[in-house]
Amino acid sequence: MISRTNTFIGKLIRNTLKVEYNHCSLSFDQSLNHIYSFGRKKLYNIFVAGFVKESKNRGFFAAHNDSNIILIRISVSYKEKIRMRNIIAKFEEYEEQYKYSLLGLVYCFLGISVKRNNKYFCSHFVAEVLQRAGVEMFDKPAPLIRPHDFLKVPTAEYIYEGQIGLYNS
Repeated sequence: MISRTNTFIGKLIRNTLKVEYNHCSLSFDQSLNHIYSFGRKKLYNIFVAGFVKESKNRGFFAAHNDSNIILIRISVSYKEKIRMRNIIAKFEEYEEQYKYSLLGLVYCFLGISVKRNNKYFCSHFVAEVLQRAGVEMFDKPAPLIRPHDFLKVPTAEYIYEGQIGLYNS
């Protein structure tokens, strides 16, 4: 899921990169009951950020249900999906160890691939989960992937575009 969040950081990313969407997440269910990403852990505090588990009905997206999203489906094999779920389970198990990487955003903007231990930003996280599961779709490393790069994946199937609060699976 690619999203356009109307937060300070979201606007900063969009204006700096001149893109329409600034955030991405991973979900295994089309109903968006389980959404995984890196972002703010507290709704009104951007400084407490890391691995987040959300839903379209709770957390950030429930409070910001007017956020525009593009929901895409990327076909993966059964084995790749199991590997992805196992990777996510490890993130859940050790979620307090993972932090949001603001510095990683700067490196990404500069085109410098830097992997920092247990630190991610949203698109880096999604790309790394896919790559570690064996799903290769980019010709650059995960720390250089930006949310809008997912919109350029030729095999991506577009499911929905509009406000997350209006989405029904």
